Amino acid sequence: MPRKALVVDSDYFFVEFLGSLLEKRGYRVRKAYDGKQGIAGLEEGPFDIMFADLVMPKVSGRQFFLSARRKFNGRCCPLVALAGTVIEQMDSLDGIGADYFIAKGPMDQLAVQLNQFVTEMENRPTLPPAEKKILQTGGVFPRRDAMELLVELKFQEAVVDCLGVGIVVIDTDTRIMNANTAALDTLGKSLSEILNCPILNLFPPNRSSELLAALKHTSREPDVTHSAFMVDWNGRTLRAVVSPLRLERSPAGWVVALEGAME
Repeated sequence: MPRKALVVDSDYFFVEFLGSLLEKRGYRVRKAYDGKQGIAGLEEGPFDIMFADLVMPKVSGRQFFLSARRKFNGRCCPLVALAGTVIEQMDSLDGIGADYFIAKGPMDQLAVQLNQFVTEMENRPTLPPAEKKILQTGGVFPRRDAMELLVELKFQEAVVDCLGVGIVVIDTDTRIMNANTAALDTLGKSLSEILNCPILNLFPPNRSSELLAALKHTSREPDVTHSAFMVDWNGRTLRAVVSPLRLERSPAGWVVALEGAME
């Protein structure tokens, strides 16, 4: 029976590069082009190895790895973070959830390194490494612009997370891409539990029709900035505000704010 691999990266050409490398080694490869697709791909597991980029739209690599561990009750295959920003995140690797970290570099050098790495994984016991293992191709050094970008991303995440309003970000298919701490407290769930779940499945059933109407209304009327209604949630009355999420005027989903989520 062929080995199975899951490859997750927002760079289409990199997915094809890595997928082809693994297929030549006899793997059956499930490909995903963002973290949300990667979480959906976990349903086709278990896998013998998983690769994911760290910085991806919709769902990050860190969120993907946490979801993978939850999906398989912590008994995962090797989880490999293969990203262009590994070197810039050396001080925060413990919170990412991967077992191995490989810095992207020149494709010819990376192909050699990846083949050696996969061979090592195939010949070793299926136990997690004693410590995080970091591999890099020659000539890869921290870049100031990449470090500044990561700092900016962390700052923006901290701003959203400290809000006293619950924030849930949903994709155009109404599945959840992210949520802040206040929203998770209201839902009574962890982020890895709700990623890629339809928001209608988590919303109080007696208000799901109002949520659906608000999603439709804000997506069909370009001049509408939001739609709001009241909802009773776990004995508390909240105001749900649905706003369309647009990137360069193109629909990208919605943001649902739960006002009164923290007291």
